[in-house]
Amino acid sequence: MEKIRADYKKELEKAAKQMILIHRVDTLVKLILRTIVKTLKLEHASLILYDEAKDTYVANASKGKSGLKIPKGLTRLPKDNPLIRYFTDRRVKTSGEDYLLFDKIKHSTDHLYEEIKNQFLLYNAKACIPGFFRNKLIFALFLGEKLNKEYFTPEELGFMSVLSSDTVMAVQNAWLFQDLNKQLHKNARLFLQTALALSSAIEAKDPYTQGHTERVAGYSLVVANELKTMGGIPKNEKNLLENLRISSLLHDIGKIGVPEKILNKDDLLNEEEREAMKKHTLIGANILSSIDEFQVPILGVKYHHEHHDGSGYPEGLKGEKIPLIAQIIAVADTFDAITTKRPYRRGSGLLSKEEAARLIESEKNKQFNPLVADAFLNAYKKGKI
Repeated sequence: MEKIRADYKKELEKAAKQMILIHRVDTLVKLILRTIVKTLKLEHASLILYDEAKDTYVANASKGKSGLKIPKGLTRLPKDNPLIRYFTDRRVKTSGEDYLLFDKIKHSTDHLYEEIKNQFLLYNAKACIPGFFRNKLIFALFLGEKLNKEYFTPEELGFMSVLSSDTVMAVQNAWLFQDLNKQLHKNARLFLQTALALSSAIEAKDPYTQGHTERVAGYSLVVANELKTMGGIPKNEKNLLENLRISSLLHDIGKIGVPEKILNKDDLLNEEEREAMKKHTLIGANILSSIDEFQVPILGVKYHHEHHDGSGYPEGLKGEKIPLIAQIIAVADTFDAITTKRPYRRGSGLLSKEEAARLIESEKNKQFNPLVADAFLNAYKKGKI
């Protein structure tokens, strides 16, 4: 008997450690059912889980012998189902019951038990274990017959009671993570919509940049994906593509603060005008600084004119001190700038894509990070640019 208790304790500790790390409810449920079937040596086990959106209980998963499994979503139990009422009513009136055995009700003539028996028969179950969060029933767990056909022991039912409590907390935790992820995805879409709106504002002021931000964003993402295949993206660069998309769309947002007579000048800029134009990187970073979610994209906006050899602006950063997001935008921005008509560049100054690619090759280790430049050139040779 002591060995059985030790085995159950060991399985409980193992399951609890695994549950903490799982943030997907469907994966979590499969782990729990697998643990139960294996530990108690059952023919099968099934779980119905509360669905808040539908305000009902849904068959979520089943483990065990083929033919005894109930497909996910096939069965739904409303909140007024007799089995649900049995547990929830008693939870309110008393301290709650830890389980219900089929043998307890199978010969009963009580009307409620008669209805509950149908649920046990549907799931081919011998026991049902509720899972509560406070007074709210989160799930009901159906246990099939043991492989040795014996009755459940007090130790086994005690094991299930403890595991049920751990599972409830793990499910609550997983739900919180899922809600958080939904909010993050929702916010990411809002951020992107904001970025698109802001990039449109740039083009409204500087008509010669129409399409420039979209093209730079496209080139930047191609370079980043190529860099990824080359193994050139450090592990600490999380959400690089998402941040790069926003940053590349906004890389020239600071031009909103540059006088239109400079933006639209149909001639080469003088020294004073060039200095005014250079300020667009700092203006852009300042515009976005109040948006917490843009703190990483700001790095691309602020530093995309820095050079690998330290000759760029606004801070003269050199080599790896230049954020990767800015290094990628720098190549994409330069390529589009030298292959697209600008007011101060006559037709003779325009380069073909082939000539522009050669120029980028020649600027490796000078204007551009050589690894990023190689990623661009690889993508160009593959016809992706």
